[in-house]
Formats: sequence, structure tokens, C-alpha cells
Amino acid sequence: MTRQKPISIKIPDQILILIDNFVRIEQYESRSHFLRIAIEELLKQELGTWEKLVNQISDK
Repeated sequence: MTRQKPISIKIPDQILILIDNFVRIEQYESRSHFLRIAIEELLKQELGTWEKLVNQISDK
């Protein structure tokens, strides 16, 4: 399993309210889960898969 490091970002209150509402209606397990999915989807759109991204980084 790959090692994960925590990161910290600032998110506007309006976005946090939206995320919290998704968590409250159980569409996502937690804020972290929402953010992981959002980042993964963005990377898929931009770069393909996590594996492709890791390979691109490893090749440099």
C-alpha cells in the first residue's frame, strides 16, 4: 500500500456547507471522502488514471 500524507487546504464556507449536506444525506461518508472522490475525478479528466499519473511522475 502506498504511503499517504495529510494535506491542508482552505475551502470557502459555502462549499463546506454543500459538502456537509452531501455527508448528512449519506451521499458521501465524510468530507475527506468527498474531497478524495473530487480530486480523483479531476485527475481522471486531466490525466487519466492514478496509475498513469504515478507512472508519469516516476518517469521524471
